[in-house]
Amino acid sequence: MTTTALTYDQALAYLAQFINYEIQQRVSYDPEHFNPNSFAAFLQTLGAPHEAFPSVLIAGSKGKGSTSVMVAAMLSQSGLRTGLFVKPHLVTIRERTQIDRQLISHEAFATLVSELRDHVTASGQTQVARFRTFFELTTALSFLHFMRQQVDIAVVEVGLGGRLDTTNVLTPRVAVITPIGLEHTHILGDTLPAIAREKAGIIKPHSCVVSAVQAAEVVEVLEQRCQEQQATLLLAGRDFQWQVTESSPHGNWLDFDGCGLRLTDLHVPLLGRHQAANAAVSLAVIAQLQHQGWSVSDSHIRQGLATVQWEGRLEVVGREPWIIFDAAFTPESAQCLRQALDELFPHQRLYLVLGMSADKNIAALVDILAPLAHEVLVTRFSNPRACDPQLLAAEVRRHPVAVQVVPDPLDALHLARQRARPSDLICVAGSLFLLGEIKACQQGVPLEF
Repeated sequence: MTTTALTYDQALAYLAQFINYEIQQRVSYDPEHFNPNSFAAFLQTLGAPHEAFPSVLIAGSKGKGSTSVMVAAMLSQSGLRTGLFVKPHLVTIRERTQIDRQLISHEAFATLVSELRDHVTASGQTQVARFRTFFELTTALSFLHFMRQQVDIAVVEVGLGGRLDTTNVLTPRVAVITPIGLEHTHILGDTLPAIAREKAGIIKPHSCVVSAVQAAEVVEVLEQRCQEQQATLLLAGRDFQWQVTESSPHGNWLDFDGCGLRLTDLHVPLLGRHQAANAAVSLAVIAQLQHQGWSVSDSHIRQGLATVQWEGRLEVVGREPWIIFDAAFTPESAQCLRQALDELFPHQRLYLVLGMSADKNIAALVDILAPLAHEVLVTRFSNPRACDPQLLAAEVRRHPVAVQVVPDPLDALHLARQRARPSDLICVAGSLFLLGEIKACQQGVPLEF
């Protein structure tokens, strides 16, 4: 069945042919567009890689990626060969598939895409528009990589929702629900309970579930789902607690108590108190894995958390002036960003470089961030989902703040650096697509997808 192997660039071009719901907007959330059963059948033809390794599966509206990298960091520190699957990527698609935080190589990526192409071709359905999707193929690639590289465990971030998500072919050792908010409402539903029901779809029979702090109506949904599945729910603030002892531009220090684990003075270099809350959830996950027999010591936990890195989430990329990159594309994440900037940089004059996707709650996010700024530089990234900067600027002008439209993101950042004094603060926010485009330009490499 094998044909000529693809080069890396050819592999990217091949994947680009498939439906990509990360770019395409407004599709219904139903089995026609999202079908884990169909995907599971496809994986069986590949040797069932999703059944070859134990996993932790993480769903939610915000904090999924941060929680994923923290869990993976502690597992890797313990000597376990740990796969990590996250999305979206910033610059290169290889960021999505990692083992012990090492990106999959160009060669391995191209080889696996070549193999997937052969399976798709052999199916005889290459002309069927909905046979496979971009996300399904990248998920299959990651699972194949983890199986071939014989990972001990994989930490997997859910793509969209949960119930119908591609990643829900897994039966995880621990299912995780990070904070749930109103996001993707045109797909998942326009109420918290509706969205929570979709996220709770990852909860399997007799499983262990760890949840972040949630609204009461979300907790009710999670408890009902756990009761139906005879699963055990561990809820932040009820079954485990944490206390931030210090929060600074160098990260957070916290104490944790719960699930049989008690640790003090833990350091997490990620900025913002919300990252301490994500760390607490990740610690509860590790505690559950310990109960299941996984060997992760207190020193592994400390060292893993202390070395965790996660780009694009209150990431410090410059000083004098301070330059912060943060995705902040939902009102909840924007509120976390605002609280962090207020606490960590209380006296700095802020230049906000802002670009967003058109399908986000633009007005709410602008209402949260614009009042902090001395000036807002509105821009647009190269993605079909990007909001027209003129429309975004109109939203900003509802607030008494200076605003300028700078179509090119790198030009917008450059202008902010020209205007900012060494003691000022520049924050680039609104979308991972925006951050990725700037990073790719700065690195002099092409942005993939």
